[in-house]
Amino acid sequence: MRICTFKKAALLSLFLVLAFSGISFGQNISVTATVDKNSLTLEDSLQLSIVINRTKNTPPPQLPSLTDFKVASAGTSSSTQYINTQRSVSITYKYRLTPMNTGAIVIGPAKVQINGKNYSTQAITVEVQKASSSTTNTNKAAFVEASLSSKKAYLGEQLVYTFRLFHRVEAKNLNLQLPFDKSWFSKEELGEPKTYIKVVNGLQYHVQELSIALFPLKNGLVEVPSAIIELDLYHRAQGRNGLDPFNQIFRDPFFGRGVQPEHKVLRSQPLSVVVLPLPVRAPKGFKNLIGQFKITAELGKRDLEVGDTTTLTVTVSGRGNVRDISFDEPDLKNLFKIYPDKPEFKQTVHDNQIRGEKVFKFALVPLEAGSRTLPEFSLPYFDSKSAQYRIAKTNPIFLYIKPSSAKENLNFVQSRQQDKLMTKPEIETLGTDILPIYTELDKLQSDSSHSLIFMGAGFGSPVVLFIISAFLMKRQNRMKYDVPFYRRRNAYKNASQRLKQMQEHSDSKEFARELSEILREYVGDKLNLQGKAITAEEVQVRLKESNYASLQAEETRKLLEKCETLQYAPMTQGSTKQLLGESENLIKVLEKQS
Repeated sequence: MRICTFKKAALLSLFLVLAFSGISFGQNISVTATVDKNSLTLEDSLQLSIVINRTKNTPPPQLPSLTDFKVASAGTSSSTQYINTQRSVSITYKYRLTPMNTGAIVIGPAKVQINGKNYSTQAITVEVQKASSSTTNTNKAAFVEASLSSKKAYLGEQLVYTFRLFHRVEAKNLNLQLPFDKSWFSKEELGEPKTYIKVVNGLQYHVQELSIALFPLKNGLVEVPSAIIELDLYHRAQGRNGLDPFNQIFRDPFFGRGVQPEHKVLRSQPLSVVVLPLPVRAPKGFKNLIGQFKITAELGKRDLEVGDTTTLTVTVSGRGNVRDISFDEPDLKNLFKIYPDKPEFKQTVHDNQIRGEKVFKFALVPLEAGSRTLPEFSLPYFDSKSAQYRIAKTNPIFLYIKPSSAKENLNFVQSRQQDKLMTKPEIETLGTDILPIYTELDKLQSDSSHSLIFMGAGFGSPVVLFIISAFLMKRQNRMKYDVPFYRRRNAYKNASQRLKQMQEHSDSKEFARELSEILREYVGDKLNLQGKAITAEEVQVRLKESNYASLQAEETRKLLEKCETLQYAPMTQGSTKQLLGESENLIKVLEKQS
């Protein structure tokens, strides 16, 4: 009996202990904040840990304003401990803070609300210093470099920006942020990054190199800020006894030991470049082309007759932005029919320099026999090496057009005098027959009315067919030989087909350029002008002179100017669709007014 009473008392005591422990557990909630270091450089990062004791399933803490840091979540962890029969539960929220500025930086209190009560941590002060200014990078596990191909450049001249990452240990989770301001530079990729090994001060480094072509858009002194790369470096720990096989096993990364990860933030040195304006006296036809270029022209077939076809090929190659080069049709003074083909463009990268080749082809059909000279093509450009304007030209091409050797079939017609000499009668009686005799007047009248109808249809139908045939032949000949009429009739059809093809384009720069070309060619076909050669202002003037509404003429000019501006600015998919819709609507309105 006493034993049962003792057991009941023991159980009751244990229950009371647990109950009181639970009460103290709920009442002794605490929130603390710690950092793994309070002194660091701009290349380092620190871990902020917020520990909530004696509770679980709490909402995440509310962090203070951390404008001097880049904040990233580093996960959560929880733990449960039993000390003297008391259970202690805690949850830890971890954050990685990357400093963006130097000096004494205060991390303010973090706040947590639990069961309607607010808890706060203490403020923490950390000291952030600049990275080591050592230029030799002695014994560093990783460092970065950035460079420009030149400290001076002309407006629109190609510069090469090169970023290099050097690391002696394994590097993962790379995140590179390049510093280019789109209002100062347009850029173009120079292929995939390169990887190689380089020895620096006797130490072997793995190097990852990225190069980008930059084209200055404004004059003046341009500051290029630092490039920033975040990465994780994995250091392998060295044991004291390298001969112990057990140490080798437990240092193996497979077991999660022997490797110490370190998160680093590396910044390159800021750079500056002086962008010079181009000289004032530019040659006629200069279109802001900068670099070194060559131009050649060749004819596919020189032994020609009237009506034959040959191809004139003009090739431009060199260093610089060859993509933007364009040529008008050669002026052959109506001695040839000209059919231009779409230019072909190829780009290569050699020694971190963009080189390109653009091929223009024109199909030529001679219309008259005789000696002919094809005019030369000229390409004005600015040579940045010599700081002078130059003009690259093709050689003139001489050829002789022979008369057509094809014989023409002639339809001979007899003269009227020969008709008079003919004695053969026009009507010859081949036989006779007994004709029916009608004595009733009604039958004679009925037959007369029907005969008049049939006679009218019989004699009138050839006239109608002749008029229709003449109209169709005249229209066909006009479409074949009247170039302005042919261009005007097919302008809307050609523009609509090309606009449908533009819906598949995603390259913003090419999109704006091709859209501008479609609008110019449409106006050129409607007004019998060389569309590619006219400016936006000329388009507005010519449309007004051709009795188009002033409002639509002004809208056409504004749309062309907008396309020219967007050739050097990034475009989203939504903006390209909007621009394409504006172009389609404008062409429909212009077509109705023509």
